[in-house]
Amino acid sequence: MMNIISNMNVKNNQLIGKPELNTLLANDTAKIYEVIRVIKKNPIFLKEHFERMRDSIRLSDVEGNLNFDEFQNSINLLIKENNFENCNIRVSYYYDSEPVVLFYFIESSYPAKEQFMTGVHTVTAKIHRDNPNIKAFQKNFKEKVEEIIKNTKAYEVILINDDDTVSEGSKSNIFFIKNNKLVTSPDDNVLLGVTRSKVIEVCERNGIEVIRRVIRYDELDNFDAAFITGTSNDVLPIKAIDDRIYNSADNDTVKKALELYLNEMEKEIK
Repeated sequence: MMNIISNMNVKNNQLIGKPELNTLLANDTAKIYEVIRVIKKNPIFLKEHFERMRDSIRLSDVEGNLNFDEFQNSINLLIKENNFENCNIRVSYYYDSEPVVLFYFIESSYPAKEQFMTGVHTVTAKIHRDNPNIKAFQKNFKEKVEEIIKNTKAYEVILINDDDTVSEGSKSNIFFIKNNKLVTSPDDNVLLGVTRSKVIEVCERNGIEVIRRVIRYDELDNFDAAFITGTSNDVLPIKAIDDRIYNSADNDTVKKALELYLNEMEKEIK
């Protein structure tokens, strides 16, 4: 269950209280949203999150559109009116005779330092999103994932398509390493994560080859390492997928991808 922690929130560049926010969210039928990380009161990769939300609106055939200046002003207003230095902002969008854009801080958790040093345990499951390219809330999907995580105590669920191909994590994108190259699913098959895009960009810029291709489930034993990416996860090594063990945290390519991504994020903070 999402936990809203900001008392002052924003609707279309205007401050509102939590009771009004909850009423508006109850009227949200589109369920289109973005999650933006704030570090030292700086929103990270704001323009990229804005563009992805705009794409989700277009792909969903929901009416209306976004304006970047208003989007940015609303984010800055929310940060100014709340005392959260390092936390995630959720942005929700729907149309009710006019675009309704809601901005609010949510309870946020991040991997512990130890998890970056050792990697995390993941499991696979044959479930998928209705449309991978749209960032939209799906109640049944979320409930299935939460049940799997509760039963297995896994950090993340890796989604397997009906044709036994690997798509992504339930709330992350996944990369595999083979011979110092990154391998990830084709863009059309996954949510185009902002962190994923940044990792691809900085790796290609620094001479690490990135291959986008269909990944079969029966290939998982053949990779040298793996990691997931996401707004809260950064570049997080995978220690296990089901019973397959990877030494991802000590893999040089994984370490380099993390270093390059953190450097890019540091530029945003400054």
